[in-house]
Amino acid sequence: MKKLTQSMVAVTMMVGGLLTVATPSMATTLKNCYYLFPNTPKAVSLAVKQASCTTAPGVAASSGSATFSSILGNNKHGDRDLSTPTGVTLNFEGSSFVQPLITALDTTGGTAGTFWNPSNAVSFGNYTGQGSTYGRTNVTGGSLNVGFSDQPMTNANNAGTVPLNVTPSDYAQLPVALGGAVVAYDLGPALDGLHLSSAVIAAMYMGTITKWDDARIVNLNGGPTKGLGKKLKALPTQYKTIKPLERSSGSGTTFAFTDYLNTANGGLPTGVTAGPSSGVLDTKGWAAAHFTPVSGNAGMATALSSTIGTVGYLEYSYLLVPYNAPIDVAMLQDKAGVWIKPSLTSIQNAANAGGNTITPDNFSIVFLQAAKNPKTTPVWPLATYSWAIIKKDQSANAAAGTAAVRFLDWLIHYGQTQANSQGFVPLPFAVQNYGRHQLMKVKNGATALLTAN
Repeated sequence: MKKLTQSMVAVTMMVGGLLTVATPSMATTLKNCYYLFPNTPKAVSLAVKQASCTTAPGVAASSGSATFSSILGNNKHGDRDLSTPTGVTLNFEGSSFVQPLITALDTTGGTAGTFWNPSNAVSFGNYTGQGSTYGRTNVTGGSLNVGFSDQPMTNANNAGTVPLNVTPSDYAQLPVALGGAVVAYDLGPALDGLHLSSAVIAAMYMGTITKWDDARIVNLNGGPTKGLGKKLKALPTQYKTIKPLERSSGSGTTFAFTDYLNTANGGLPTGVTAGPSSGVLDTKGWAAAHFTPVSGNAGMATALSSTIGTVGYLEYSYLLVPYNAPIDVAMLQDKAGVWIKPSLTSIQNAANAGGNTITPDNFSIVFLQAAKNPKTTPVWPLATYSWAIIKKDQSANAAAGTAAVRFLDWLIHYGQTQANSQGFVPLPFAVQNYGRHQLMKVKNGATALLTAN
């Protein structure tokens, strides 16, 4: 997108009920309370006028509701997520999709109170975005404290995301970021916003559409005599060859991309699967001979901004980096048939359409439509969650486990106030609630490292 630049302006709206700007008259009585009700996937997270946050408004104390302290996860004085053992080093690695958010939040520096590192007690390894497969494989292999992956480990539907000899139930898995991927390309100036259907995109990767002035693309964009279709016909010969890009190693963004093509097209072409285990297109029946491999979302962005004729798939937040401004972004159709541009609003609508029940066995939110007014409520068809994976048994290094759990709890609560500025959408209430319950399963022996009170 030509005019996108990265904004670091603080979010001043209420984000998921976690950041509230109170009027002066309310300042002394308004509290942020995070209510959790055991054995249900629903969360009620409300800012309320009351002296205590121990009981939800309108819920009798005898109802058995479980609550968390109002300051847990809110980044204010007394927040236990900010209290960690000293001298801890945490190694995070994995998804390049979530890399912009994690690297913005797990460091010191910047605006006071924005970044998590209480009293500089925790050191972090360098997060380089090695990919989702790397995150899963190395957290289960023991070299990472937390692995990040756009695909959680699951045995459902023969997903192939579980490393050898690993039991998924030994790990807590929780969504930490909500974002979107885009289909992007580079055709020089004045060709941003091409309409590209899921069938045309699949044909590009299958090698059955090889030129940008192919009639199927031209006709989606006004035809040969007007609009972008006319501009495609007028492209210089050296610009006309389509050059598909792929990720060179296991990638959750690749999975989301192929999951979208599979869902939107009612199945991929014969011999092609979405490739959930590795997320590498060229091992899954695509026309690999004409692909160019690139490393990570950063490598994809570099190729898309420097090589005329390329087409690829990229995490939305990478468009916000100023030097990626030359990247052109396609308009896609949502399930209601409406052509839309990617935006934080349409990504949020995808999460809304996906509902509250997000688990490792049921997490895809691609190609959906709004339950109400689908023609006027744009739903980005390439939205996805990114996940954190942490071993439940932290007895081998309880200090690091405690720091990791408290960072993750802070990330899915206060950390979400920074999501918009990094190109992500704050996690829905129910997903935050689900994540906190997963973190409560991480223990040192029989002692939970995150508790309700």
